[in-house]
Amino acid sequence: MPAPIVNGRFGGRGARLSDENYFVQAHLRKKKLFPKFETQLKAKFAYDYTHFMDTVRSQSIIYTDNVYIQREVYLSSSNIYSITPNWDVSLNGDFQYNNLDANLDNFSYPTRYTTLVALATTYQWNRFKILGSLLGTFTFEEVEKNKRPGDRREWTPAVFMSYQPEIIPELTLRAFYKKIFRLPTFNDLYYTNIGNTYLKPEFTNQYDVGFTYRKNFNSNSFFKFFYVKADGYYNKVQDKIVAAPNGSMFRWLMMNLGLVEIIGTDVNVQTEMQLGKVRLRPLLSYTYQSARDMSDPEDTFYRNQIPYTPWHNGAFSLMADYKDWSFNYSAIYVGSGMM
Repeated sequence: MPAPIVNGRFGGRGARLSDENYFVQAHLRKKKLFPKFETQLKAKFAYDYTHFMDTVRSQSIIYTDNVYIQREVYLSSSNIYSITPNWDVSLNGDFQYNNLDANLDNFSYPTRYTTLVALATTYQWNRFKILGSLLGTFTFEEVEKNKRPGDRREWTPAVFMSYQPEIIPELTLRAFYKKIFRLPTFNDLYYTNIGNTYLKPEFTNQYDVGFTYRKNFNSNSFFKFFYVKADGYYNKVQDKIVAAPNGSMFRWLMMNLGLVEIIGTDVNVQTEMQLGKVRLRPLLSYTYQSARDMSDPEDTFYRNQIPYTPWHNGAFSLMADYKDWSFNYSAIYVGSGMM
C-alpha cells in the first residue's frame, strides 16, 4: 500500500495488506409451487481474513501488525403471489449472522444478528405501474468488551411509479420516494488501530424523478437503437457516515455528519451504429452531485461540499467489432471536490 508523504518526503516503504476470501452459496427457485405462487431460497457462508502490517517507525506512523477474521452466514427466503395478472404481492425474509475476531488489545469481538422483513406489492393498470414496499430491519449486537451498541428496530417505506405515454411508447416516465436506513458495518466500527469507533446509523429520505427513452430502428438503418436515461434526485441524509484519512491508508477515520443535503442528476446515453462491417457501440454517462454539509450554520464549513464527493464525474466508452476483432476504449473523468 502507498506510503505516507511526511514533510514533503516521498519514497517511503509503505505498508502490506493481504486478504483471503472464501465463500460458498446456494440458490433454489421453485416456480408454480402452488397456483400463482413462486418461491426461492438463498444461502451463503463467507470467511474473510485480512492481515495489515506497517512496520515503518516514525513520529507519524504507529507500528501495526493486525489480523482480522470475519465470518458471515446469510439466509434468504423470497415469495411472490399473483392475485391477478396485473397485481402481485411478495413477502421476503432475510437473516444475517456476522462475527469478527482480531488480535488487537481490548478488542470488542462483536457478533451481530440482523433480520430483514419486506412486504411489497406491484400493480399495473394499462400503462401505469406502481410498487410499494415496507422494510423492517431488526438488529441485535453482542460484544465481549467495551460498550454494546443498542438494538435497532426500523421500518422504512418506499413507493415507485412509472408511466408509458400512449403517444410515445418508447418513453417511460418514473418517480420514487424511498427511506433508507444504514447501520454502520463492522468495517466502519471495528477496523481500527486504537480503541473503537461508535457511529450513529444513517437515515436517508430520497426523492427521484426521471425518464427512459429507447428507440429501435430497422435493420437497414445506420443507427440500430438509441437509448437515454436521465434522473434528477434530492436526498436528505441524517448522520451521514463519511471517511477521512487518518495517517493510514488501511484505517480511515469514520465519522457522522449531522445533516447533508444532496442534489444531483445522472444521465446515460447509448447507441449502436453499423458502418459497413464495423459495429460501433458508444456509451456516455455523466453525474452532477451537490452534497453539502448543512449540520450547523455556525461551522466555518457550513454548506461546503462534503469530503471526497466531486461535483462532476463522467465516463465514456466505445466498443467496436469487425469480423473476429474487437476494440474497446474507455475514459473516466472526475472533477474537483472538497478533499
